[in-house]
Amino acid sequence: MAFRFASLGSGSRGNATLIEAGDTAVLVDCGFAAREFVARCEQLAFDPSRLSAILVTHEHGDHTRGVGAVARRFGLPVWLSHGTWHASRLGRIDRLNRFASHDGGFQIGDLHIAPVPVPHDAREPVQFVFRHAEQRFGMLTDLGCITPHV
Repeated sequence: MAFRFASLGSGSRGNATLIEAGDTAVLVDCGFAAREFVARCEQLAFDPSRLSAILVTHEHGDHTRGVGAVARRFGLPVWLSHGTWHASRLGRIDRLNRFASHDGGFQIGDLHIAPVPVPHDAREPVQFVFRHAEQRFGMLTDLGCITPHV
């Protein structure tokens, strides 16, 4: 399978992005209620039970509103920075993975994921660079300003 991505929505009413590579599909943020998330997946003919994980960029509601419910409904692990975890209200998360925003990244299935710390009015916000084989995709939203690190 190719390296693909699709935005399910981006804005103050909700943010969510699907990233697929090989046999792996991850969701970046879920700012929609679970029912709305599933409806948006259906519009793309994407089966949400194929997801491997949810990644969270920061704790604002337009990025996290449905994270807990979707994770519980589909039995998904959630990956987020330590600061985002402490500032968020996601409810019970059975499979929680915390990372340092400056670490070298982690692997989920066929994707290598590198967090990139960004300036934003949140506790420890990050964006991500995804790598699959020789391809890379950088995702950058909610950026307060461009820093040398970015």
